Amino acid sequence: MKIVLVIFLACVLLGCNLRPSIRGNEGSLQTKAEAAEEVIPSDQAVDFEGVSFHYDPRVFGDVKKEIVPEHKLERPDNKPDNVVPEGVEFEFEFGREHGTKARIAIYPLDKFDDAYAISPEMAQYINDEITGLRRVLKNPSSRLKGQIPHLELGDGSDDFYVKVRGFDFPGGRGIIFITHWSIEAELLSNRNLVYRYEGITADGKFYVTAETPVSVAFLPDEMPTAFEGYTYENLFEENSNSKDTEARIEKYRNSITTRLEKLNSSDYSPSLEKFEEIISSLRINK
Repeated sequence: MKIVLVIFLACVLLGCNLRPSIRGNEGSLQTKAEAAEEVIPSDQAVDFEGVSFHYDPRVFGDVKKEIVPEHKLERPDNKPDNVVPEGVEFEFEFGREHGTKARIAIYPLDKFDDAYAISPEMAQYINDEITGLRRVLKNPSSRLKGQIPHLELGDGSDDFYVKVRGFDFPGGRGIIFITHWSIEAELLSNRNLVYRYEGITADGKFYVTAETPVSVAFLPDEMPTAFEGYTYENLFEENSNSKDTEARIEKYRNSITTRLEKLNSSDYSPSLEKFEEIISSLRINK
């Protein structure tokens, strides 16, 4: 008791703070998810080969940066799959388990001619696509043969366009939209649903294409054989050239696109705004 009294008197004389200290949460246990949220920043800057942007790594993961080598059309009768001039590509870690990843690619517009030089017909075709894209960027409702031009040619085409609007980036203009692409006739699903961007720098020197896979709750993740009363057989196999069949396909697709158009940005996964933030920060200094 005397020892306690002595300590008390000493503290009074020396001005000790006798109030109990309150510790923060620094010593508390954290779940793995909580620890990961603290470690991963919400904004990551990327700068590579004169191209820079910001993105959220919590949504898109890491990013792989590379120079894409020129891929020329080797013979006039070859398919023009992935024929492009040398460019810069960014591929993000997160995406579909088997398939599309979020990506950005930038190519010099005046080099597409060289990539198709062996075929004057294909060189003219790609120049028509470039002209069509310029027209679409001036008027987002414009189309070239029903499509918004995509200069990385390949099999397949876009089935529809929703949430279409002009969307500029620093130093250029573009168009952004939801689409679903397919190679053959198929029922719609999340598998090939993407949010895509097509743009050209203000000086006309560079083509920008970017996209991220997206999904919505009401669509199946993989291509179904039937959906809400529609089946592959009654849409695509029964008298496929008849006007009734064409009307049935249009009605089916409209039932999907109407709902997609009405959804908010946050109803898509990932939120459309997260992709838009990347494009809004995109700068090309070459």
